[in-house]
Amino acid sequence: MIARHQVVVLAVFAVSCASVPIVPASTPHVGESPPLNAATDRAVGETIYERYDYSQLSGARLGAQAKVDSLNIHFIIPAGAFLPAFGEQGQTKVFCTADPILHIPMSRNSSRICLQDRDGDGAFDHWTAPEGPTDSRLGVWNTVNPPVRFDAAQGTSMATGGAGFRNELIYEGVSGNVVAILYREFVNDLARPAFQQDLHYTLEMPGPTEVSFRTVRLRIHSADNNGIHYEVLSGLR
Repeated sequence: MIARHQVVVLAVFAVSCASVPIVPASTPHVGESPPLNAATDRAVGETIYERYDYSQLSGARLGAQAKVDSLNIHFIIPAGAFLPAFGEQGQTKVFCTADPILHIPMSRNSSRICLQDRDGDGAFDHWTAPEGPTDSRLGVWNTVNPPVRFDAAQGTSMATGGAGFRNELIYEGVSGNVVAILYREFVNDLARPAFQQDLHYTLEMPGPTEVSFRTVRLRIHSADNNGIHYEVLSGLR
């Protein structure tokens, strides 16, 4: 979470220099894997089935806190904050805070903070802010002192139909003739499971074994503590 520090405001965002998209660019990921009724092999610890609907963001993660200073404005974006890529000004990418966090002087609005690495050395050296929470026009650029190093990073956002999600089954090996599978659900930021459940199924000897969890049906042809050979007959609905 981005921490707010004292902000004493003066109007420094009156001049518009360029525009960036209001919404960060994202890549949708929607579907399920592997294909149904296809012979598949997975090793222990690998995902044997997943269903997902989320958007992947490209961005940058701060390696240290970024100090935003201009006249009487003092604001800190903490180390580790993720800044989605919002577009480009010239040939240089613009990365902005996901939410409006900076109070705009003499206004009820707040603004995102946008950072840029103008000399291409892997450190943000300039900052600015749009004129309002839904305005794509950038204001005056100011220097970041000292420059703040960053790393390319990926984040997740809301899916096309609502909150992002991913459901997955993970193969965990066998004990005797009992197969262990871990089920996990991720929602929203997908950073950690919102729910998980350990599943155990007894293999029929000899021959394939069909098992089910909710609407998922698997046909297991063979399994040991190295891997599993199986088919997905039906997926989650």
